[in-house]
Amino acid sequence: MSDDTVKTAERCWAMAQRVGAQIAELPIQAREAAFAGVERCFREAGRQLGVTGPQLEGVVDIQMRAIRQIVTDTDVGGRPQGGRA
Repeated sequence: MSDDTVKTAERCWAMAQRVGAQIAELPIQAREAAFAGVERCFREAGRQLGVTGPQLEGVVDIQMRAIRQIVTDTDVGGRPQGGRA
């Protein structure tokens, strides 16, 4: 992997962590609306950057699955890393 690819992946993960942590702080009943808002923002940002079709769908899917998992891990263990050692 190139250095740029690694840096991009690290930034995407950092974004997912930050967004997931913010959503995890919301009441459970407010989270689906927050997930939907985040997904809309990702789609719009992608379109503005010229990312479309399967490439956009793939990026949005990966980010949204990561964010949802971070929220789940936070609920279960209190931290995005999943658990307290």
